[in-house]
Amino acid sequence: MLIRDDGSTDGTIQFVENYIQNNQLKNWYLIQNSVNQGWKKNFRQLLIDAQKFEPDYIFFADQDDIWYADKIEKQVKILNQRKDIDLLSGDLDFKFEDSKATDPHLYEFLDKDAEISKYPMTRIFKAGFRQGMTLAIRNTFVKDVLDFWKEDYVLTHDMLFECIGSILGTAYNYNNPVALQRRYSASASGNKFIGIHDSKERHCQDLSEIVVVFQKIAVGVLEKRNSEMLSSQEEYLKWAEERYTVAKSNRTVKNIIFVFSHWKYYQQMSSRLRDIWFAFKK
Repeated sequence: MLIRDDGSTDGTIQFVENYIQNNQLKNWYLIQNSVNQGWKKNFRQLLIDAQKFEPDYIFFADQDDIWYADKIEKQVKILNQRKDIDLLSGDLDFKFEDSKATDPHLYEFLDKDAEISKYPMTRIFKAGFRQGMTLAIRNTFVKDVLDFWKEDYVLTHDMLFECIGSILGTAYNYNNPVALQRRYSASASGNKFIGIHDSKERHCQDLSEIVVVFQKIAVGVLEKRNSEMLSSQEEYLKWAEERYTVAKSNRTVKNIIFVFSHWKYYQQMSSRLRDIWFAFKK
């Protein structure tokens, strides 16, 4: 068990230290960041820390997450039977701790009555199919992603693994609850989506740091695995880079033409409308 505290002020450190000592947990390790890294970088660093132990599988949890007692047992059983699966998420239940806590509305798989469902392919970085706390990830997959996940690439860990797994065709969901997530209005999770009130600079920054970076990691993993999806994913990388360049040009007509000439690469209408909207901003 690896725990990395990112500057909490709610007594987490003392609580965990006492818990480890009182229960004589020799295989539990607590690391405290000297400076706050932010939760995205913190999860990436945990994955790096885990490699020294050579695990077979990786499981995520935050301090507010509650795993059901048989979560690991059920997921590992499936992963041991299905060597073709790199990532196995699970359904989950929610407990809303205040009236302003948001309902995440889980993705509904077409074959949800089956034991497991394969993720549909998504070529772009988008909201994940399940929360990170439900994931069981084969460490060979983690290693492949870490090879291309640079320190300055600040991406949401669960979305990154789920989206790349969907491209590879190795991501599945176990269609039974494996955990309970406590939802708060002020939780440090979720994604800050670009809105109409954001600046053009913020729009371009997101394209550069999220959209392009995801494609670079995805292409790197696909190339390492000699995936048949590589050539088509390279087209998405080229599209993402051109999208960023055109957005920075501040040329309204050029931006609009780009959207319509690259229509098929946008997997969501909201992304097309976003680019058109910001084409008129300076």
